[in-house]
Amino acid sequence: MGRSQFLGRPAVLSRLQQVHRAGKLGQPFLLVGPEGSGKENTALDFARLLNCAAPDSCGPAKLCESCVKALSFQHPDIRWIGPAPASLDDAGVRDLLDAKIANPFHQDPAAATALVRIGDPENPEPMTIRSLIHFLRRRAFQSPFKVAVIADGHRMNAAAANAFLKTLEEPPPNTVIFLLSTGTEGMLPTILSRCQKIRFEPWSEDELAGLLVDLAGADPAAAASVARTAEGNARRGLALLEDQAGLMLEWASHLFAWIHEGDRAMAAIAADELHRGLLCHRCRPATGAGKKAADSGPERRDRAIQLCELLNLHYSDALFA
Repeated sequence: MGRSQFLGRPAVLSRLQQVHRAGKLGQPFLLVGPEGSGKENTALDFARLLNCAAPDSCGPAKLCESCVKALSFQHPDIRWIGPAPASLDDAGVRDLLDAKIANPFHQDPAAATALVRIGDPENPEPMTIRSLIHFLRRRAFQSPFKVAVIADGHRMNAAAANAFLKTLEEPPPNTVIFLLSTGTEGMLPTILSRCQKIRFEPWSEDELAGLLVDLAGADPAAAASVARTAEGNARRGLALLEDQAGLMLEWASHLFAWIHEGDRAMAAIAADELHRGLLCHRCRPATGAGKKAADSGPERRDRAIQLCELLNLHYSDALFA
């Protein structure tokens, strides 16, 4: 792996380290902020630093064994889970983690419609609350602390949330728990009352542009333009740098013009193509006629959301021009 750290938010990371020095890590943390604001990477980098085996000498030039394992999602005392379909097995989890290594802001499209589930009582599947509870009950294997990071904690189903309450109320010794959420609506009040809440703001345009240059090797001018479009969302910014994002920008431009000109027929064709997972026929010369843009339901959903977001930006620019 080329990186020596998870790409989180330095100010929040510093705050968490102050909490550690003050000896107040016992209470779970709730990191709340918009999509792509760095909550997950901040929690994971704090877990890495907390368990670093050589804090005085470990660094980009030579990482300690603990940090290497943390960055590759192979650390025995750090566990990440998030929304996942019930069919996800151990091999699927490894594929997901490998994708997160390649892109620290990666999110499986299937997670958009999945929940954090409770899991089977006897043999809980990976990425379930019961598997996480079993993990937390075991003593640390290699490091001083066990750390659990739950992405989209607001999407625990009712059974999972209730099953996790006891662990949140009385975490095992030397355990740190992070719940990540885009908001607190719908979360059990008993969960909220047990957590220290830390608020995240979107990345500034300059911060996000720099991140896109460092992470994706983007041209600075292109990175600045994408950072403006992404509105502080690093996940969206990286998606906009992908090859197909240019086609989506072109499609949104066509669709905006058709709606503005009252061309209902072309707008209807665009809606049908989007529903069927096809690229806009006006964009096909660059990709091959009739080529599908997305084969799965989650991929089509992501593409529809991206097109709507880009269309919304066209309207914003038009209103404030």
